[in-house]
Amino acid sequence: MIYYTMMPEELMFPHTEAEYKKQSVIEMNGIQLLVQQSENAQYEIIRVLSSDPQHYLNSELCPGQKITMSLSTI
Repeated sequence: MIYYTMMPEELMFPHTEAEYKKQSVIEMNGIQLLVQQSENAQYEIIRVLSSDPQHYLNSELCPGQKITMSLSTI
């Protein structure tokens, strides 16, 4: 399989099992996001998983943004 992407290989394929386990797909305001846990309840948005172009224009859900979530939200 060939991936045509501008994303670095490190983002597509995490190197260690521990890094992969930190990532999860969540839904926030009806938008699916790939996030990575950085601290206790702090998550960093890695990717927006949506086919709606309007979701990519939402400045609150840009990759790199930190969001705080409780365990009941996940």
